[in-house]
Amino acid sequence: MSLDSHSLCPCGSGKEIRFCCPDMLKEYQQLESQLSGGQFAAALSTVERLEKDHPNNAALISAKCLIFRETGRFDEFIVQAESFYRANPDKLKAIAEYVIARTIGGEVNEALSVLIDGIEKNEPGKIDGSLLFPLLMIAQQLLEQGNVYTAVALAKLSQSFNPKSRESAALLTQIYRRKDIPLIEKELTFDPAAPDDFPFRDKYQDAAVRLATGHWKEAKALLEELLPCAGQWPNLYRSLGLVNFWLGDTAAAAEAMKSFADSAKVSFDDAVDALTAAMLTRRQMSDDLDVVKIVYAIPHPDKALEIFLSTPRLLSMPFDSHMYGDAERPAPSHAFRAIDRPFPAKDEPLTLENTPLLLGTFLFFGKQTDRDARIEIQVFGRNKEAFQAFLSETLGEELGPEIETSVLAKIPWLFKKLEPDFQIKAEAALSPDTAEKLYRDYFEKVFAEEWLNHPNDHLDGKTPLAYAETPKSAPVLAALIQTVAFQTDPRFADGLARVLRERLGVSQPETIVPPAGDDSDVLAFFQRIPIWRWGRADVTNLSASAAGQLLRVASLFGEDETMSRLSDRILSLPAGEADGESRYMAYDVRISKAQVTEGPARALELIAEAKQAARDAGISDGSLSLREAAIQLTLGRADEFQRLIGYVAREHRNEPDVMAELQMMLIDLGLINPDGTPRMAPGAPAPAEPAPSAGETKLWTPDSDAPSSGGSKLWTPD
Repeated sequence: MSLDSHSLCPCGSGKEIRFCCPDMLKEYQQLESQLSGGQFAAALSTVERLEKDHPNNAALISAKCLIFRETGRFDEFIVQAESFYRANPDKLKAIAEYVIARTIGGEVNEALSVLIDGIEKNEPGKIDGSLLFPLLMIAQQLLEQGNVYTAVALAKLSQSFNPKSRESAALLTQIYRRKDIPLIEKELTFDPAAPDDFPFRDKYQDAAVRLATGHWKEAKALLEELLPCAGQWPNLYRSLGLVNFWLGDTAAAAEAMKSFADSAKVSFDDAVDALTAAMLTRRQMSDDLDVVKIVYAIPHPDKALEIFLSTPRLLSMPFDSHMYGDAERPAPSHAFRAIDRPFPAKDEPLTLENTPLLLGTFLFFGKQTDRDARIEIQVFGRNKEAFQAFLSETLGEELGPEIETSVLAKIPWLFKKLEPDFQIKAEAALSPDTAEKLYRDYFEKVFAEEWLNHPNDHLDGKTPLAYAETPKSAPVLAALIQTVAFQTDPRFADGLARVLRERLGVSQPETIVPPAGDDSDVLAFFQRIPIWRWGRADVTNLSASAAGQLLRVASLFGEDETMSRLSDRILSLPAGEADGESRYMAYDVRISKAQVTEGPARALELIAEAKQAARDAGISDGSLSLREAAIQLTLGRADEFQRLIGYVAREHRNEPDVMAELQMMLIDLGLINPDGTPRMAPGAPAPAEPAPSAGETKLWTPDSDAPSSGGSKLWTPD
């Protein structure tokens, strides 16, 4: 919307221009036009001209900050933003620019603190529009740093202030689709209200409103005032722990969660969840493993390379040499993986005992003008001696002196152990059942034994087996097991957790039994249970309607175990009992699972069943046909792939969602360009870069919410 005298003044005073800067209206309009048209050089000239007569005008300073950001002049932007904030610490536009500057400079915690100060200058439930962009910017940065609690809270806060924002929706979608983030980090919430008999219920309600509206420092102060009453209602500790997580004070948060868990009034499950939440924020532990680089000279490179290429325990790795070299550092000629044992015979079943593990990798550099031939090794510190012994045995006198040793990085012990580096030949006949057994045996035998005997920072440096002798250790150990299970491949998490609990004497989680009432009672029951516990629920007696509604919720959160069990329940009932959409979703879940655990043949059988069910229910089978086409292509059946693609393009051309899915598939396969044109032949001129489609989202474009007809990037006070 173009500025007029009734518009709120861009200086951020909260007044209309006619009551604030009436003599600047034409200049503001000119500047607005230049900014919305991307004429940043002209806009900067306008700002600098106007500043001579209006040196401390907040609108002009804010415009200059925007220009510097948009033109990539970040050093100048940071200086300008800091000066703006120091001179105007109470102006929301100055706060917004300072927050952006601190985030760009990597000082995200400082940026977050100032952002909350800015939000608290508004009434609860309201926010100045200038704070929305930095709010999402911080959320993205915190997510990348692993601070999920705050990232989720900020993204949800942004969505509550601006429900139509594509950016906040895209960020939340990104978070919820990530399987490496446990659901408890995404969905841990505070109590919206205190019990009726709590004497300070109104005061807690005030704190809850502030928790929900971004007034986190004020909410924390109110909760701390209420702590003397935590003996009556220990959930005060949990809410305080959560807001401390959001504010980045993980030590205080962990202490509050521990106080909550220690209360005799708290259930075992709630105590375990609180302790788990605290443990998940401390993943970088003192047991990090060193990734070591070792450089050896190779006196006779031709002979050494001949040995490398003929050694069974060394695997030549295909690689793009251009990714490794430049004008100053020529690329290596070969890359190798070393394995800890020979491959089993071709017809020998794979087991834990005969399947090789990765020992380390190295790059081979031939003799160069100014350097002798060498190899550059990357190996975990714990494998260093074994790798060196293997090289010495393999090369003998062809291994020259050690030139350099350095630590490249540190990797958490747990992360490394949760991803075993099994080395399996491409031609090995590895059925899904064999692969599943190999990994299940690893987690339940090898990993479990190592984890039980590995010192843990969460247990004051004791091993889990030693800590199990400590009085009242059960909730802590159960939380630690749950933490590990959340980070383990879902196919093996339950089995691993069961073994660990048995070894440590921790009781197995009880089955959750829904009430035997009508659907409304069942759904209300599930609403009271954290969704990460739904996988423990007995769903065998759920109605098709209740199972379908719960499946929709579980699908939103990607709760795989729950989705699988609810889908099995729905498909076990006669076709007429469940609505068509629920059966379609249930088949979709079962097909995805079959592709991973049972192979493509079973997935195709389920797709055939699902397509028939879709037709019976009058639902489109377009997406199912595309899934079938993708599987057929992986099986090398090009004719079937083409037939299915033709069928979808012909029979479902009036379904926008299916057509968009088809387009994305063809783009991913490299058959068409993003604008829908056929892929050009090699050597042909590249097509022009297409304009973003209406559905695209770009998180950090300041004007991404502006209408296509153009609009101000600066003057959106609300």
